[in-house]
Amino acid sequence: MTDLHSHILPGIDDGAKDQNVSASLLQAQLSSGVTQVACTPHFYFERQTIEEFCQKRDAAKQVLFHYCAAELENITVQVGAEVLFSPGLLELDLKPLCMENTSLMLVELPTSYYPLWTCDVLYRLGGLGVVPLIAHVERYPYVMENPNLLLDWISAGAYTQVNATSLVQHKKRKERILKMIRHRLIHVIATDTHSLVKRPPLMGQAITLIEKNCGTQIAQEMCTCADALFAGEAPEQPEATAMKQLFGHVF
Repeated sequence: MTDLHSHILPGIDDGAKDQNVSASLLQAQLSSGVTQVACTPHFYFERQTIEEFCQKRDAAKQVLFHYCAAELENITVQVGAEVLFSPGLLELDLKPLCMENTSLMLVELPTSYYPLWTCDVLYRLGGLGVVPLIAHVERYPYVMENPNLLLDWISAGAYTQVNATSLVQHKKRKERILKMIRHRLIHVIATDTHSLVKRPPLMGQAITLIEKNCGTQIAQEMCTCADALFAGEAPEQPEATAMKQLFGHVF
């Protein structure tokens, strides 16, 4: 399996604090059945330049490969970034923020408000050759209130991701997410792991849960999509369908 969203690089953001935590997370990933991991530390363009970010990321990667060589014998790591979504991104050279050897860029939307310019920026990112993957869509209140927003984002060229822990550990979110998956509004599962306590790597449990509740075909589609994105491809998306609406409520 492939994990497209993680904070395993040591000492760079609010994820793994040191190489020991990184090693523990890689071991947990392997135990869960993950063999490919994208390390995506947070990038906030208003706080630092891309050059500064890349220098810190490359240094953290060197530490990871030096101290976690044993774990990395069985797991492939590529680095990218989790980029705070903003129209200002359109003015930057975004290639260094994409996952290595791909055009895939993980983007994080605001949680406190819905940006009305979301679709426009997604379209324009595509025009710049960037393939957006929207992180943990279940954490945006406006998406959980109206999952059909994802239809427009998908039409604008984006792929969508939910966190494994939201399925495995959050009962209130679980049924909503499963229904979104059945409507093909979600493309991939990832861990967004920060530590063994904060969003631990639970990919295996999440995929098993999807297979049980949504069927083997959908579970396999999601795994295949993640593998393809990791390989630098832009796989065809299954046709998404709108969830029903009644009196302004989506169900």
